[in-house]
Amino acid sequence: MPPLEIALLSAAAFCTSALTAVVGAGGGTALIAIMLQLMAPAAAIPVHGVVQLASNTTRVFLFWKQMAWPIVFRFAALMPFGVWLGVELFQGLPTEVIQILIGCFVLISLGTRQLGALRNKDLPLWAFVPIGFVTGVLNMIVGVIAPVLGVLMIRDDLSKEQVVGTLGFFGFIGNLLKIVGFTLIGFSFAEYGLTMLCMVPAAVIGTRVGKAVLGNMDDRYFLIAFRIVLVALAVKLIAYDGLPRLWA
Repeated sequence: MPPLEIALLSAAAFCTSALTAVVGAGGGTALIAIMLQLMAPAAAIPVHGVVQLASNTTRVFLFWKQMAWPIVFRFAALMPFGVWLGVELFQGLPTEVIQILIGCFVLISLGTRQLGALRNKDLPLWAFVPIGFVTGVLNMIVGVIAPVLGVLMIRDDLSKEQVVGTLGFFGFIGNLLKIVGFTLIGFSFAEYGLTMLCMVPAAVIGTRVGKAVLGNMDDRYFLIAFRIVLVALAVKLIAYDGLPRLWA
């Protein structure tokens, strides 16, 4: 890739990783949207997985003590099987339909307080087992589903640090398995070695900067910012990613 494009992508990796460290989700979706302006989707999704893995690994390390482990263990249990199915379906499903459904789910979940079990403070821990499986499938097809996972982590029993840290682990295991999946279907990561070499350190530094900001943020403002980001991402998935491609 041209040096200017690599520099732009590195700056994007820094800014979006900082955003994710502050509000828990959103950076990954923003980053892949930027990458798709400069790279083909077949390359952007796996390279994005590598960059996000670096950012998520840093977040897991920084928030290790705040991790909601009962949720993490259940989430990771069936995800490898979901990734396997996602690899099989990668080139066959209409991704624009999935993106529209994800966006609608996020808006409904955030805007309706009468959803019972879907309002995740009532969501039983066992539900994170099938959620992990579905995440594995969609992660291979859509690339990022942070908006949905973000909604599921707005819980009364979790602090903002637990939300950010646990979402970081979700991204860590998801992107690690995504890389394995794309490797199995023959994607050559070496062709984008220089790009990843520049973007990964930028993502790590951005995560550290974001954590410093998070530590000084009031819980109330954190939840407001978190919901604003989720609504913006949901609208993007529907109006920018999904509907135009469905109508094309």
